[in-house]
Amino acid sequence: MVHKSTPVPAFYQADGPPQPIPSLTYHTEILYPTPSFVLISPQEEISFSTHTLRGRFPTPSRVFSTTSFRVTSPIPSRAPTPKVTKSVSFLADQNGELEKMSMYSSILSTDSNGSKIPKPEGEAGRPGRGGYNLEKSLNWDADRFKKLKGHVHRLIEKHCDTSKSKTNQSLTALNSVERDAVAQFPELHDYVGCWPVGDLVQMQLKNISAKERQKLAKKK
Repeated sequence: MVHKSTPVPAFYQADGPPQPIPSLTYHTEILYPTPSFVLISPQEEISFSTHTLRGRFPTPSRVFSTTSFRVTSPIPSRAPTPKVTKSVSFLADQNGELEKMSMYSSILSTDSNGSKIPKPEGEAGRPGRGGYNLEKSLNWDADRFKKLKGHVHRLIEKHCDTSKSKTNQSLTALNSVERDAVAQFPELHDYVGCWPVGDLVQMQLKNISAKERQKLAKKK
């Protein structure tokens, strides 16, 4: 096909609107993205584009592009914990619990002592002078009482200062004698304050002191 050129004057005025420039078919199928944003969270946004196609091509599915970025959120500083206040509160609660435990222990002690054998009136070893005979008051088997007496005497030699009376002994020494005696003779739990052991300690220390005085008197 032969194309002929048509001369156009320099000041040519067209009678109508200009003719569109010829273009290829695929030029008319350009995608025109329309970006839009969907807020997913304060840290992420997803942008997607809707593509409009012209012609015979099917509409493509949406293409998602994710833009991730971090947003540093200032974390408000926490006020320091008032340690003194908590300590005082804890101590107050603890003291309350200790008072309850002390009251409960006192009640148990009263109840348990009520079912135990009380100490007789007077002093052990002085039956005719307002006191009582320890062996008769206990009413144990003679052999059992003898073993108790010998065991307590050995504990006195081990834990106590035999040059002093019972009232001048340390509490630690007296508690050690009582603890070891009860471990060997569990029936002593049945007596209030484990008074048979206390009586044996008092009488034995008195006897030792009396013997020492006799020795000194003989030397003179």
